[in-house]
Amino acid sequence: MHNPLHPGEIVKDILIVGANLSVTEAAVHLGINRTTLSRLLNGHIGISAEMAVRLSKLLKNTDVMFWMNLQRDYDIWHAEKKSKKIRVIPLKKAAYFKIISKRP
Repeated sequence: MHNPLHPGEIVKDILIVGANLSVTEAAVHLGINRTTLSRLLNGHIGISAEMAVRLSKLLKNTDVMFWMNLQRDYDIWHAEKKSKKIRVIPLKKAAYFKIISKRP
């Protein structure tokens, strides 16, 4: 995987550049304060589940999972970049568990 864009950059391209909104105007449309949106657009915070819902309601051609997947991919890529520095102490014996899916 390549270095993915921060999801805030995508939001900026759509709302600020594409829709020609100011940060304040876009924040009003999303029902959030300007500072929160600015922090997202500048990559200081990620997309929360609530923000994903707000974005999917504002941008009808997207859904919650689209926004959550962008954030997940961004987070995983950056975590894997640091993986050599992450140290854990392996368990000698781990409890067995079975993942049960409710999906058919």
